[in-house]
Amino acid sequence: MTSSRLPCLWSVALAGMLVTAARAAPPTPVVPPDEKVDGLAQRDYAVRWWQWANRVPPGVRPFQDPTGAQCGLNQSGEVWFLAGTDGTGDIRRHCRMPAGKYVFMPIINMLTHSLPGKPITCGQARATVAANNDHLGSVSITIDGQEVPHIERFRQSTPRCFDAFPVAPYLDRAKSWFPAATDGYWLMLRPLPVGVHVISVRATYDNPGSAFGDLEQVFEYQLQVEEPPEAPAPQRNANDLYT
Repeated sequence: MTSSRLPCLWSVALAGMLVTAARAAPPTPVVPPDEKVDGLAQRDYAVRWWQWANRVPPGVRPFQDPTGAQCGLNQSGEVWFLAGTDGTGDIRRHCRMPAGKYVFMPIINMLTHSLPGKPITCGQARATVAANNDHLGSVSITIDGQEVPHIERFRQSTPRCFDAFPVAPYLDRAKSWFPAATDGYWLMLRPLPVGVHVISVRATYDNPGSAFGDLEQVFEYQLQVEEPPEAPAPQRNANDLYT
């Protein structure tokens, strides 16, 4: 009788192990692509991201930062922006950020806009940025070693054109750079726990013969999430005791 019960006992034990493993799996920090954050759709954050990146001139933009030293540049609000690359190298960055912030970052994407003396229509801009994103090649994203699946779900495109340079004092004839459009793949992450997190991205287009049709993004962040420093206690003097 004892031997006949062993398969049943093993089944119960295995089921218990599977339940324990499922409970131990950490919840994903990835926000579904159609979920709003602080009242805005994620495609709106794609617009804000490009406006943030273009506040400084070429050569010192966040996606050209080789180390992460510019990680805190012009950050504000409930969402913290991370940058990709300009497609010219494999980048490793270290970034310190305050706890309690969402994280928004590119996987791979395109921006197109008019240039002085070379205007384009909004329709032309949107068609141009869509072309390569219709041909996503290989892609791999991990967050603390966990793979993010089904990256094709995370495509965001702007339904209308926008000004990619609303705050760009280094530009002459800023209006000559309008309109702009963007299309691509992005991730929004919920606030991460205090500590060090590693985010790795590798993505390519597979659109031979197209401008940037072989663009590759390879970068990694070592993201150090820290509690914000406590505000200093207000100074009091003896007169305060009697008021």
